Amino acid sequence: MANNSPGKVQTIDRALSILEILSNYDNLSLMEISEKVQLHKATTHRLVNSLLENGYIEKDATTKKYRISLKLFQLGNRRVQNIDFLNVAKSMIRQLSQEINQTVHLVIEDDNEVLYIDKHDSQDSETGMHSRIGKKAPMYVTAVGKAILATKTNSAIVDYWNQVDIQPKTTHTITNLEDFLAEIDTVRQQGYAIDNEENEYGIVCIGASFASYKDLSAGAISISLPLSEVKNKDIYIQKIVETTRKISSLLGHF
Repeated sequence: MANNSPGKVQTIDRALSILEILSNYDNLSLMEISEKVQLHKATTHRLVNSLLENGYIEKDATTKKYRISLKLFQLGNRRVQNIDFLNVAKSMIRQLSQEINQTVHLVIEDDNEVLYIDKHDSQDSETGMHSRIGKKAPMYVTAVGKAILATKTNSAIVDYWNQVDIQPKTTHTITNLEDFLAEIDTVRQQGYAIDNEENEYGIVCIGASFASYKDLSAGAISISLPLSEVKNKDIYIQKIVETTRKISSLLGHF
C-alpha cells in the first residue's frame, strides 16, 4: 500500500522545487540551492543526493556544483514519441469541421506533392471538391502545399520548383517562380496560406501547417470554402490558425 503521508508529499514537493530551480541556472552550489529553495542545508543535501543518485541532476567534479540532467527530457521525449500525430490531427480536424460546417482536409508531404490522408465534410457545406483520401495534389496550387513549403528555405523551394512540372490548373495559378516566392514570404509573415481558386474554380482554401516536437512540419490542414463564404474568411483563418497551434502543442512543439 502506498505511503501518502504528508511528510512523503512534502519531500516530493521539495525535490521538485530543487529541479525547477536548477532548470533556471547553468549550475549551483549546495549552499546556493539551499538559499533559493529556502531549506536547511542538511535537508537540501539529502534531497540533492537522492536526485543525484537517481540521475535527475549531475555534479561537476571540478566545481562541485550541480546542474539538472537530461533525464526529465528523456522521459518526456518518450511520451512525445508515443503520440500518434495522425490520430491527434484527425480528431482535431473532425472537431473543426463540425464547428464551422465546412470541409476540412488533413495532408502530409509525399514526394513533392500533398497527400490527402483525411477529410471531413460538413452536411451543410456547399463545397463539392474533387479531393478524396489517398489522392495527391501539387503543392504549388494548394493552400496546404504552400503552408508546408513556407516552412522550408527559399533554396529548398527553388529546388522543388525545378523538380516539378509547373502547369496552370486555373487562370489563377501562380506559375512564375519570383511571384511564388513572394507568395510564400506572405504565407510566412501571416502564418497561413490561401489557395485563391488556384487549384479548382469556385473553391477557395485556407491552409496552415503544424509542427512536431522536432520543430519540423508534420503536415497541414485546410478549410475549403465556396465563393459565397469567402466574405467570412477572417473567421475561418482564426479557426485554422488556432487548430494548428493546438495540434503542434499536442505534438510537443512549443
